[in-house]
Amino acid sequence: MDTHQRSVVQRNLPRHILCACLLLMLAACGSDGGVTGSSGSTQGAGTELAATQACFENSCAELTPLLDIPDAENLIFSSDGRLFVSGGTNVFEITKTGNTFAAAPLAAQDCNFTGLAIARSTLYANCGDGSLWAGSLSTRPLSIKRIFQMTGVALANGLVDGPDGRTLYLADGPLPTSSLPSPKLVKLTLDATDPMKVLTQATWLDLAGRFPNGVQRKGNFLYFTESQLPNLGQLTMVQVKPDGAAGATSRIASLNAIPDDFSILADGFAVTYFVTGQVVRLGSDGQVVSQFSEGTFTTGTSQVRQGVPPMFSATDLLVTEKGLLGESFTPIGNKLTLVRRIP
Repeated sequence: MDTHQRSVVQRNLPRHILCACLLLMLAACGSDGGVTGSSGSTQGAGTELAATQACFENSCAELTPLLDIPDAENLIFSSDGRLFVSGGTNVFEITKTGNTFAAAPLAAQDCNFTGLAIARSTLYANCGDGSLWAGSLSTRPLSIKRIFQMTGVALANGLVDGPDGRTLYLADGPLPTSSLPSPKLVKLTLDATDPMKVLTQATWLDLAGRFPNGVQRKGNFLYFTESQLPNLGQLTMVQVKPDGAAGATSRIASLNAIPDDFSILADGFAVTYFVTGQVVRLGSDGQVVSQFSEGTFTTGTSQVRQGVPPMFSATDLLVTEKGLLGESFTPIGNKLTLVRRIP
């Protein structure tokens, strides 16, 4: 979800009305939470941490608000453990000195940042207005700048690097408020010698009538969350074929709530449920393995990833909580939360 989608919902609505509004927005029906389609999630190469190391249940978890992040939206770790978080005003690098965490803004101007990706030692960030920002991870202090303006994109959201290191894929959706939806996965081709230069933009996968949101990659397979009638939410897989074209889509799991972004685990997936304030762990077959109770996190739960050393342990989870729709200053959401396994 994104701030461009928020004018349809009043910020102080009770939970059941908020849920109803979002359901109407998506024009979706409830699902039975079953699994259909091929799992496929074990295909491709992956170096993800094992999900079994982290706690995905209330009984073993301790939640600690870590930092205030306005409209916290997404997060990503670099290979050496640097943490970046996007939000409604900026992209932040999270640092730790002693036991104190801090968030340093990376862009010189505000933008409604959404998806994050890393490729060729470069951090990329979408803004909801269709602009792509980037900065070299080798630059200290790191800063990001606008490098490309997309056309024909209603709401630039989830973002991931391609398997060749020279492409980015982003989700256009789920629901913009300033224009008609144009649901699709977009492919951006980067210059082979300059990761800060975008050569081309193209529609890679048309998703007409669907509502894509987050997108992640494992090997040559892209996975994305979406809503598609009659499913309230689902996780879908598509292959990046050897010639770069999109293969046929395959549903990994039907979800009984509206999903936002997610992460791929060595043995499954960790998915956020935006309305119900949950994080759910799925197995490689798409079945629910464990989950936090409804309301554990703030409405607007938007992304989850396992911790990466040196700042965090693999038994940690980091969760972004967007909070009330339409604001970025209250203590309800607007934060990065640490989930630590109880000894």
